[in-house]
Amino acid sequence: MKSQVQAAVAVATGSPLAVQAITVVFLLGLGYAYFRFLGSKKVSGSPGTGKS
Repeated sequence: MKSQVQAAVAVATGSPLAVQAITVVFLLGLGYAYFRFLGSKKVSGSPGTGKS
């Protein structure tokens, strides 16, 4: 995982600003979709209050 991040940073460092911006938006979109998918897997209901 760390090597993938380093490779992405190395590629993005030499890229124009527009490419970097598109990459950031793309990664944010992936993160949003990922957590949205995880949210749909949770059991629906009110969260327990006062639980530790």
